[in-house]
Amino acid sequence: MSINNNKTKAKKKEDFDLAELRKPWIQKKTGFIIITVLSIALMILVAVQIIMGSGEWGRGILWGFLFGGSIWMVFFGMTWFHSLFRSKPTETDNAKNQK
Repeated sequence: MSINNNKTKAKKKEDFDLAELRKPWIQKKTGFIIITVLSIALMILVAVQIIMGSGEWGRGILWGFLFGGSIWMVFFGMTWFHSLFRSKPTETDNAKNQK
């Protein structure tokens, strides 16, 4: 019984393709649109909360821009971080992708 289980586990590992996991979930354009909408929504939410709480427009707009910009800072920071560990494609990889 354990021999059969080992064979099925080995077969499942062979079927697992790492290249499939590295493919993006959504298109780049769609991702930028989503991030833009979310950052603007967060910017407005924070600004409105601060303006309603204290009545200071300058402070509300400043914190709104800081929180909205923090989403972009995290996005570009993580993109940079992942680029440190991702290998650059070679000519053989490019030839495989064209087929």
